[in-house]
Amino acid sequence: MKFKLPASLLLTGLLSGLLIGCSSTSQSAAETNDASTHYDESANTAAVKMETYWVAPERVACQGIAPMQCLVVNKMVDGKTSEWQFFYNDISGFEYVPGSFYKLSVETAEVKYPAADASSISYKLVDEIDKAPRHYLDNTMLTESRKWNLKQLAGLKGISPQALPRPANITIAGGGFSGFAGCNNMFGQIKHLFEATDLNNSLLKLGPIGSTLMACADPKANAVEQKLHQTLGMVNALQVEWPFLNMYQNDELLIQFVAEDWD
Repeated sequence: MKFKLPASLLLTGLLSGLLIGCSSTSQSAAETNDASTHYDESANTAAVKMETYWVAPERVACQGIAPMQCLVVNKMVDGKTSEWQFFYNDISGFEYVPGSFYKLSVETAEVKYPAADASSISYKLVDEIDKAPRHYLDNTMLTESRKWNLKQLAGLKGISPQALPRPANITIAGGGFSGFAGCNNMFGQIKHLFEATDLNNSLLKLGPIGSTLMACADPKANAVEQKLHQTLGMVNALQVEWPFLNMYQNDELLIQFVAEDWD
């Protein structure tokens, strides 16, 4: 996925002090001067808004003022996901633990007097709406009862996956996947999955692939199996465009399956 770079790291607050031990006249003058330069948190923010963010399950190396690890977030706009982006700031009150997608209600506010190297927006957690390693669409077609047969696989030379005596296939549902790779059954866990109608918002990472160990006498089936295992480890996005299940690395289509029950 391609990530755009948002604002820099968040730092808020200004330093000020009171002059103590002076005469009443000088103290009054000092207090007058301090009143014009000191701002508490409420006085230093304005234009408060409530926003909803998805947070991805892994941090990503990014470059702010110095190299750092950024959250990757997706802001909900009109009830729909927008685009995954690096997030350089802190969300006050949010304790991030890798491995899950978080859906957060966040209060954002403009900072009137940000430091020179600070963000002009502050972020404060209001509610943790959801936390799960996988997020499926409400009307998802990725179910235990649906088998997807292999139609296209990048990198195969002179071999059609559809010409195999028994088609390679996959079923994706819940926290895992299973199927047939050409010679052997395969299975594994879904480390994380975010299903979205827009490909740019989809994320997918499969865990290690387990397999039965039957000998493979058909060289074409063996080639499909080896290439399918390799390519499944490369995909980072998926999209259902009925009757097809497409898997991508960034914007490149690597694997296409077709629903066995579509006709």
